[in-house]
Amino acid sequence: MKKYGILLLLLMSISFAFGQQKESGIVKIRGTRLAYPLINTWIAEFKKVYPNIQVSIAPSAPADSIDFSIAAYALTDKELTETRGGVAFTRYVQLPVANSKRADLAQLQARGFSEADFRKLYFTPETPTFFASSQNPSPITLYTREKPACAAKTFAAHFDHDPKTIQGVGVKGDDQDLAKAVKADVNGISFNNLGFIYDVNTRKVVEGLAVIPLDLNENGKVDKEEQVYGSLDEVIAYVEKTNNDKFVTENVNFLFNKNSSNVAAGIFLHWALTQGQQFSHALGFLSFDDQTLQAQRALAGATFKTLSASSCEGADNLMKTRRTSKTASNNP
Repeated sequence: MKKYGILLLLLMSISFAFGQQKESGIVKIRGTRLAYPLINTWIAEFKKVYPNIQVSIAPSAPADSIDFSIAAYALTDKELTETRGGVAFTRYVQLPVANSKRADLAQLQARGFSEADFRKLYFTPETPTFFASSQNPSPITLYTREKPACAAKTFAAHFDHDPKTIQGVGVKGDDQDLAKAVKADVNGISFNNLGFIYDVNTRKVVEGLAVIPLDLNENGKVDKEEQVYGSLDEVIAYVEKTNNDKFVTENVNFLFNKNSSNVAAGIFLHWALTQGQQFSHALGFLSFDDQTLQAQRALAGATFKTLSASSCEGADNLMKTRRTSKTASNNP
């Protein structure tokens, strides 16, 4: 019995490895740069398993040559059509940040931001005064993206606003450039996603930035149980555990052509929704629960074919042989 078990595992390994080696193709991806750190990690890890499939981020490639477009906002009927499909592959969360040398930083962090504060700060033309008793309130330079990119769409939608109504100085570039603008201005305040607020290696807030906590229970101060920003892992664990709707969170999605015949793209997508999920936390993204992941795999499987079934055909045959042999031995 032990011999058959060892043989089964060996055959499965050989069969799966053979399938990986023989598959080849090209997969092109483009879209919001918010997810590039995760996608680049996936590309490197995927290549170890499927060395003959070339996956690349191709921002300048023609639209009709792209297999997956990244969209980090809630998908609508406009994006999802009879020929256009989408699956969510990770989630992200945005937090308010300030320059770490801001004069009133300690007060801001002790008070926190409520939803009303966000609305006054980002969606009204007047700059709010957070400390009524302050004789010389610290000035605020509010920064946002110059164009209504995915993260800005998500942030505005959370507060039921259009991204074009977000107040602040528009910053050219991406969310990393937004973080740089705050670090360069002692009065700077903005919002950003975890992967650019925290150093993914040290798991601490990057030098020059400081998180402004959320006043989740709206009592005018940040209570002890709301102080969850000491490390990247601490805030991820808290957001995933509580699912508190005060946090600005959204899915990151792959959009694709439902009529795609690119087998390599299907293999990569299947890998991303299975083995690729283990890298989300390391890079500042949130994980999905099993039920959500299964739903996304089903959506992907409706369009793309993978090796998940064929790679085990040899193992199935071995199991049939094993059952036949066992029956024969029991009936001399």
